[in-house]
Amino acid sequence: MFKKAIGIIAEYNPFHMGHLHHVENASSSGDPIIVALSSNFTQRGEPAFIDKWSRAEMALLSGADLVLELPVVFSCHNAGVFANAGVDIMKSTGVVDRLSFGMETISPELRDIVAILVEEPKPFKLNLRKFLNEGFSYVESRARAMDFTYPGAGEILSQPNNSLAISYMMRIEEKGYDITPLPLKRAGAGYHDRSTSGEFPSATAIRKGIRAKREEAFQRIPLFSRKILEREISRGRCFLDNDTLWEKIRFLMTRTSGEELGKYAEFGEGIENRFMKALGKSTDWEDFIDRCTSRRYPRGRLQRNMMHFLIGLGHEENRTYQEKGPAYLRPLGATKRGRDLLKRIDEVGSLPVISKFAQLDRDYGRSMLLMERRSCDIWELLLPGGAPGKDTRTPPIIV
Repeated sequence: MFKKAIGIIAEYNPFHMGHLHHVENASSSGDPIIVALSSNFTQRGEPAFIDKWSRAEMALLSGADLVLELPVVFSCHNAGVFANAGVDIMKSTGVVDRLSFGMETISPELRDIVAILVEEPKPFKLNLRKFLNEGFSYVESRARAMDFTYPGAGEILSQPNNSLAISYMMRIEEKGYDITPLPLKRAGAGYHDRSTSGEFPSATAIRKGIRAKREEAFQRIPLFSRKILEREISRGRCFLDNDTLWEKIRFLMTRTSGEELGKYAEFGEGIENRFMKALGKSTDWEDFIDRCTSRRYPRGRLQRNMMHFLIGLGHEENRTYQEKGPAYLRPLGATKRGRDLLKRIDEVGSLPVISKFAQLDRDYGRSMLLMERRSCDIWELLLPGGAPGKDTRTPPIIV
């Protein structure tokens, strides 16, 4: 009998000890592991530290069997869009029946919280609107509204990994997918923690440490991950600073009107005017985002806005991608067992397994792959050793 697989939705930006703990826990059943991996722009609205192919290699060396691409039109987005597409990809393989993910908090209340968020009863919706009107971000407004409906839920929702995990569970519930959630207590530092001193520092802390050339940062990741990182850094293929990003953004904004800027994905409420006003006063990328950040507009959202502008993701096409979801399954890498799994997916999956345009016979799928390749070329232009066209030429990683 064919073994069903366990799914993991991840960024691995870069792969660290906490990720290894997660993969080892998921693989302890002996069943295959399939990872849906973010493209070259991430959920926080940042260029990925290293490219998706190198991160896929890390995943395979950690014990994953198959790595599938989470296209940029979903990976560089808020938690809901990111989670929906990741879960949809898992379901469309036809072989995933469990989804493993980390959380800061695992409690019996999770099922009730998910039910309220899916059903959105009237009191919850009224409170959500109230807090939005008071100028809170959507994430904070939702947490506050939940606290009124289900006391204590707001604190659970306010944690980033909890929020993402609940988004996974909401998608499974909304769609009636026969996928069992497997929450795992997150090990180590918090998502935004910047210290590399603990056993399981966050990816944020590791990136910061590597950029500062601190040896401690390299010692806090698995050896195979360190070797790949050092290889990519030596090739000039690691996104180590924001100088080139700021140069590109500033150039593009200088030739763009506020009205034109407002036509890109997730712009609204006049946020384009906030960006245009800050442009002439800002000295660098960090200063630019800092000037625009507010209670209403958190940093992650602003960075995603700018990445959508950078890669040319328009509002209308973004809406179409969200409504229709993933158009294909694209393998980034596989082990021997993963290649056998791909053959099974080809037989029972609901989306085509592809590696090139010729395998897509729909305009929608082709537009998604074109956006993916364009965004990868733009990511390459941000690196000293960038190689535009690499996404077209690179075959899946075989381990």
